Amino acid sequence: MKSKWLLFIILIALVMGSGCADEQAEADDMTEGQTQASSEEQEADEVPMSAVESAKYMASMEYYGFVPLEQEINRGDTVTWRNNNKQKVYTLISDDGLFDDQEMKYGNTFHHVFESGGTYTFSIADIPDMTMTVNVR
Repeated sequence: MKSKWLLFIILIALVMGSGCADEQAEADDMTEGQTQASSEEQEADEVPMSAVESAKYMASMEYYGFVPLEQEINRGDTVTWRNNNKQKVYTLISDDGLFDDQEMKYGNTFHHVFESGGTYTFSIADIPDMTMTVNVR
């Protein structure tokens, strides 16, 4: 009977010991992963802008104006405008001539990729107070 208990205790000790070894291996893997991440972060700083993943932003045209009124984005990012006013056809204008005027019915979208840094303004034809600014870093 004592030998069965002794065997049981040894078996439990082995199982617990192997679990600790797995935890140590995982901790070692995480340390290596952190080192890799650091070197990858350094490489990311050297990657040209065109290789960096761009972000997408929405701009809603409502009956009372643009939402948001101003956006801060990076070069290579995309802004998509959407007409959410069921009662109005809007004509989106790039005040800086980035694109041709866009006539947009309810639910229509238009997107533009910003390749150059700067401050750009947009407006709606025949509604002088309806403006939006995009700041590109």
